[in-house]
Amino acid sequence: MKTKHIRKFILCSTLAFLVLANTAHAQLNKVFENVFTDILGEQLQNSGSPGEHGMHFLEAADLANSSLSPALNSLIASNVSSFPLSSTSAGVTFDFSTGQPVSITESMGPIFAETGKTLGKGKFNIGVNYNFLSFTKFRGIDTEDIRFTFTHQDVTNDGTLGESRNESDTIDLNLNMDVNANIFAIFATFGLTNNFDIGIAIPFINISLSGIAQATVNSFTYARSDTAFHNFGLDVRNPELQTISPYDESVSGLGDVAIKLKYSFVRGADMDMAVLVDVRLPTGEDADFLGTGKTNIRFAGIISKKIGDFTPHLNAGYDKRSAELDSDEFEFAVGFDQKIVSGLTFAFDVLGEIDVNSDDAIVLFPGTTTIVDQPESGQGQAVREIDLSNIPERDNDNVFNVSFGFRYAPSASVILLGNILVPLNNGGLRSTVVPTIGLTFSL
Repeated sequence: MKTKHIRKFILCSTLAFLVLANTAHAQLNKVFENVFTDILGEQLQNSGSPGEHGMHFLEAADLANSSLSPALNSLIASNVSSFPLSSTSAGVTFDFSTGQPVSITESMGPIFAETGKTLGKGKFNIGVNYNFLSFTKFRGIDTEDIRFTFTHQDVTNDGTLGESRNESDTIDLNLNMDVNANIFAIFATFGLTNNFDIGIAIPFINISLSGIAQATVNSFTYARSDTAFHNFGLDVRNPELQTISPYDESVSGLGDVAIKLKYSFVRGADMDMAVLVDVRLPTGEDADFLGTGKTNIRFAGIISKKIGDFTPHLNAGYDKRSAELDSDEFEFAVGFDQKIVSGLTFAFDVLGEIDVNSDDAIVLFPGTTTIVDQPESGQGQAVREIDLSNIPERDNDNVFNVSFGFRYAPSASVILLGNILVPLNNGGLRSTVVPTIGLTFSL
């Protein structure tokens, strides 16, 4: 590649690093805690809720901050840090023995999967990828519609809510959450031997977390006595039963660096088999969702077979994940890449991540709470079951996606790629579509 192209790449990479790595530390893991404390604590206490009534949801705030906030934080961090950083393409390499780029005219390989091929001794390639994630759904529920319901403190300590009419009040909180991530990754792979490659991927990530949380008091006391003992205004007779708590934070920086080792133990004209070790180092700041704070290791077996211009492949592996509320996963990728014409390859894959540990499943306010409302004169007691969340309860968040895209080589030393990732199920925190663009080249 010409020197000016190298300079452009270095300049762009440096600028990206400066832009992404120097944003102020925001501590995104405090955002949800601040929202829950603001609404259930400060706004109720500083409002017209008389006397001790303004403190009757502090217990709910403590519960939210001790269990709900960590679960939401883990949900975002694990999804961002585990996103695949693309595979190595053998389509263009640099041969140190000759000092020249080596163009391969065969199919240029998949995008988020691996083939059993290695680059070859002394071969080297380098590239950049950009992925955009806009998390719009969790378990099929729009992130803007996620709702939690908080119940009153049991002031009578009888184990049942409703003995006092105040205990029948509840607060619904909608997060109206918007989460986006931009992942810019620089990667390089070097063939140590004909059978053994070593690679590195360095992601720089920008994450934004914003929304306008809205809370609504379901006031049993106001409905029965025209007095809202829990409200966000200054007049219990003319209460404000709704309030908002805006939040808008973003952060940029280094993500979890990936080290890849691939060894091909079967190399043939038509069949290739290899093993892969992918180590994610805890280089990203976990307080800002840039990483998990733990080392994760993925082991995979790879098989691919060349049938003319058609190359099917199968990857199957185990991802050992060490962070809390982040289950180990069995992962697979099955698909193919097809040479359309010289310099153009179509790639297709079905990707799966199957949770192994149900104990590490994300639990967000499961179940219901029973409230026994005090009757009006001449009426019997009313028993209500309050759903604490509208999120489906599951012991796993298995994820299945379909990936399809193209690799295009406009010259002997450059490959461009474009890809779309689309979910096949509603498990986990998901984007409706994930676009990827990238560039691979020899120096």
